[in-house]
Amino acid sequence: MTLILVGSGISFDLTLSGVQALEKCDEAYIETYTNLIEEEKIKKLEKQTKKKIIHLDRTKIESSFLVEKAKTADICLISSGDPLTATTHISLVLEAREKKIPVKIIHNSSIYSAAPARAGLQIYRFGKTATLVNPRPNYQPTSSLDVIRTNLKNDMHTLVLLDTEPQPMDAKTALEMLSEFDSAVILSRLGSKDEKITYGKIKELQKLDSGRPPFAVIIPANLHILEKEFLEL
Repeated sequence: MTLILVGSGISFDLTLSGVQALEKCDEAYIETYTNLIEEEKIKKLEKQTKKKIIHLDRTKIESSFLVEKAKTADICLISSGDPLTATTHISLVLEAREKKIPVKIIHNSSIYSAAPARAGLQIYRFGKTATLVNPRPNYQPTSSLDVIRTNLKNDMHTLVLLDTEPQPMDAKTALEMLSEFDSAVILSRLGSKDEKITYGKIKELQKLDSGRPPFAVIIPANLHILEKEFLEL
């Protein structure tokens, strides 16, 4: 019996191996809290694989539910992007291995590689990733801004991930939180047919329509001549 983690890719474009795993598994589950996925796409995948795909909330995934299931069946969990870019899923792997349950990982595209590539920025020039959290009463952490400041001081670009709970953060909120910085790249619905990539001064971007969520943001450091040329296109 096996626990199988299947990456959905940045735009829910599963690999052939991922589709085949779903067709053969006993039960299939999906998490959407890290990146909202349109129900229509899930229904289409169910039809293609002839497999019912059950939504699991964060609490269930962070429990022993899937590992216990995998003791007696082949269990697939579809996760956004690549399965092992989230600590939660690494924890699942560790728990399964502790209980001698085989684990199979089916990798896919991730925002960590796709965002720099689509923006035309050199991936080795990126520093630590920052995450912006939706404002909540009595909870407004600023550590993400410190990460960006440090990266810029070291002449490193910053990939900024946006909170998805209780709803995906919109670009305007993110730009307000990032207003102390000079310029940004806004990546909307990366990998989808309606993806939109916008680059410019943050003050100017705040006036523009940057597309629809989910968003990612890049705060660039000093640009190489080829990076500058690509972005200005």
